[in-house]
Parts: sequence; structure tokens; C-alpha cells
Amino acid sequence: MKPKLFIFALLVLLVANCTRTPLPELGKEETKVVTIKVDIDPKTRVAYNDAPYGEQGSLSWQENDQIMLIGFDDSNLYQGHTTFTMIANGLFQGNTVPGATKYKAFYPVSSVRLDQNGDPILENGNPSMPVHDSNFWQQTQVGSNSAAHIGNSLVLWDTEANSINQTFNLALKSSIIKFNLSGIPEDAGELYQLIYTVETASGVFESVSLDVTGVTFSADLNNITAFLSFDPTEMTKIVANGKVIISLYGEKSYMWKIDAVTQEKTYAAGKRYTGAVSSGWIEIINPLRYVARYNVNPAGTGFVEDLTYCEGSGYFNWNQASAISLSGYHLPSQKEWRGIAPEAYGYVLFKTTVDKNNITEYVTVRNQDITMTCDYRNVGTATNPAPSYALRYKGNDNMLSAWKYEYNDDTNLEHTHLKVTCRNVVPSIPIDTIAQYTFWITNNKNDIVRYFPASGWVTSGHPNVVGTGGYFWSSTQYRPDKYDNLFYSMYFTPTVVQFNRNDKLLEYSVRLFVNTD
Repeated sequence: MKPKLFIFALLVLLVANCTRTPLPELGKEETKVVTIKVDIDPKTRVAYNDAPYGEQGSLSWQENDQIMLIGFDDSNLYQGHTTFTMIANGLFQGNTVPGATKYKAFYPVSSVRLDQNGDPILENGNPSMPVHDSNFWQQTQVGSNSAAHIGNSLVLWDTEANSINQTFNLALKSSIIKFNLSGIPEDAGELYQLIYTVETASGVFESVSLDVTGVTFSADLNNITAFLSFDPTEMTKIVANGKVIISLYGEKSYMWKIDAVTQEKTYAAGKRYTGAVSSGWIEIINPLRYVARYNVNPAGTGFVEDLTYCEGSGYFNWNQASAISLSGYHLPSQKEWRGIAPEAYGYVLFKTTVDKNNITEYVTVRNQDITMTCDYRNVGTATNPAPSYALRYKGNDNMLSAWKYEYNDDTNLEHTHLKVTCRNVVPSIPIDTIAQYTFWITNNKNDIVRYFPASGWVTSGHPNVVGTGGYFWSSTQYRPDKYDNLFYSMYFTPTVVQFNRNDKLLEYSVRLFVNTD
């Protein structure tokens, strides 16, 4: 039987009824200090306490929790906003807004988006959900079966404008999904992130992520219970025939997926959903992992010890390169090199603008021939070079990855090198996000990086372009029916990464790939 994702919906969170009683006016000031009585026991902040299926969970406040009140006049014009803070025993206290005759209430304060002047950004009198605020929705679960982190991303709003003396009903605007995951391979090891991805419309994906600490899979532990709060106005549904993916990133990464759900499933505010998976985990593959870290040494008997030193590598003609025998490694084919960089000119450029989508490429990874599509971006110019970016392996969910190619120039020509970084991603990450600097400075635990020194090449005993470019043999002959002396190579210069066909008598560096079963 194929594994299925069972999704159940039930309303679990109690409405928090807040009754406010005004205190006496302080002198002749325009504002009043108001105390709000909240009949919920203060525990560990506004926290979600899970309950068995079919039962309700609960909410609880913590001392010093805060609620934002947004004030309006009788004509529903915005007058200002104020913050009420829990002081003790369920009591909240704060100042009224001058000119306001009625209020709307919002928790947490950070769920209300502010403009550059510090005023709420309102749409039809209400804030919009913080759908694109990654800091707000970022959650970290400590250990398995803990919901303590959920309170940081629970959104409760009362959007009915009431007098300060009337009852405010805080309704839950966010939703919760509970994952019961088991059968996880033990070599996943220490888990650091879970990502849930769904197809909300044909070809449109949304994801929510959960950082995890304190969970290490082993022969004795193959399961985790995890909780995620999410915005149902962003992750609205799983479309009929849509895809569902659960990704686990650890020492070794795995995913579980359904390529086409049988019927549409809609997410609604204030509900809990449960997903259960017990088998069917697929390894997530980072193609760059199978490239050796270092060049082959001059003797051809091992590897150099410096990642970027331009003058330490060996130089070999093609016959010598193909004869190198290091246990566990092999000279890569043209299609294996294509798995790392595109063959054709015009995709990975450092000094030219690139905007190309859905480029079909044929590659080999771990002895598997793959047809994929790729997107490429670059904004570099002749006077202002820039890294080149790619979204590769589209159509291959367990290899889908973001790529960054950087030409790093050493003015002394000793350590000039090409740096290639590859990160597995989910389908909701577009190329325009990947091409941003900020994308690469966060969530980089599963990045694989390889350095290729600008070791140049040698002809007739003379070195060429050392400290400027790098040239690396493949095992594949070009047109063996017509030429017996031409073989493919991968190379880079200050302007481009691409392939060429070269005479086998030239002496190039050798970068081996890891053998796989």
C-alpha cells in the first residue's frame, strides 16, 4: 500500500473573552489608564496545549504578554494605537487613545504590520496577516512532541470595533498542523529543519518551515511529533491533483511526497490539521556532494591539501588523467560535469546580465541519467562583476537545488578560484529569491560548497593563465566517429563557466567524482 497523508480538521482553540473595566481618569489628561480583566490562568505565554484527536486544546497567557488596541472615532477613522500589558493575575493595563471611541484588539503586537512612521498598515480598517514576514512565522521546536513554540506564531484578533467597556472576543486567525512522522531512516541523524510544502494551485507552491533541536534519529528512534503554526490566507489549500512534500533536513536529508492528492483539501483559520506518515521516505540528494573536495596532486597518487592554491595541483594530459586510480573516485564524464555546471555559453556569466528560464539539460548524478530544467540569473556587468545564480533540477523533487557560482579574484594570483555552492530547496523557492544576497546568509546548514583553484593549464611544459582560470578534464570523447584527439573539459574564466573540446595532449587539472553504487 502506498503511504498516504491523512489530514483531519478540528477546531481546538478556545475564544479568549476579555472584559475591560476602566479605572478613574487621571487628572485632566487626554488618555485614561485602563485595566483589562482576562479570565485565563497565566502560564507559559499564549501557548497552545495539544489535546487528543476529538478534544479541544487550550490557550494560556503569560505575565507581560501584550495586546495591541487600534482606536477609531465614530466615523471609523484611525486615531492611533496603544499597547496593553499583562501585569498579574490576568490583568492587562494600558492607556486609551485620544479621540478614539472604539477599538479593535490584536495579539501578538508583532502580528500588526507597521509603516515607516510606526502606524499600523490597515486594509479596510484591519491589518493584513504577516504572510511574508519570515521572522514572525519562524518557529523552533525543542525535542519531539512539544508545542511550546506555537505561541510565538499564534494570531488572535478581534476585528469588531467595540467600546473600551465592552467584551472583546479574540478569534484565532492562524492554523496549526501536527505531524506524526515515523519510519525515518536512522542515518538522518540530528534533525535541524522540517519543511511542509503544498501545491495551492497548478504549479504554485507554498511552504512553512520548522527549525528543530534535540532530536537525533537512530536505530532506537525513528519518529517525531512536530507542530507548526501557519497562515491559512497564504497556505490556503492543497489543490486537487496537487503535490504534498514533507522534507526533513539532518545529517542526511529525506523527503516524503504525494504527487497528486485525490481531492482538494482547504485550510481554514482556527483549526488543527494532522498529518501522519509511517514509510516511503526518499533520500534528498545534493549533486555537488559527489565532487571531490580537492584537485589531484602532481604525482596523481592523492589530493592536494589546499582548497584554492593555484600552483599546487597536478597537470595531466588526457591519457594520464584517465589512468589515475584513486580508491572510491573516478574521472567524471561530460554528463556528470553537466550536473555541476551547464555546458553551453550564456548561462553562468559573471559580467553579463542573464535572465533565462526552463532551460532543458541532460545530466548524470550517481549513475542516474536525468532530464531537468533550470533557471539562471545574473546582474553583473563588465565593470561590476557579480555571482551567477541558478535553480536547477526542476522536475526532480529530491534534487531540486539552488546554485551560486562565484569567481573570487586574488590580486596576487595565488588563490583565485571558482566557488560553487549548492543548497537543496523546495518548489516554493523561485529563482528570483535565490538570486538575492539575503537568501544565502540564512538557512545554510545543508549547503555543500566546492572550490576550484584557477590552476590554469600547461602546453609544451609552459603554464598558462595560472591565477586566472581553471581547466578540468572529463572522461568523454567528442565525436569519436570523427575525431580521435578531442575530449570535453569544464573550465572557468573571470567571465564564464562552461565546457570546451580540447586536444588530449594539453595538460589540465583533474577533479575526481565520488563513486556511487
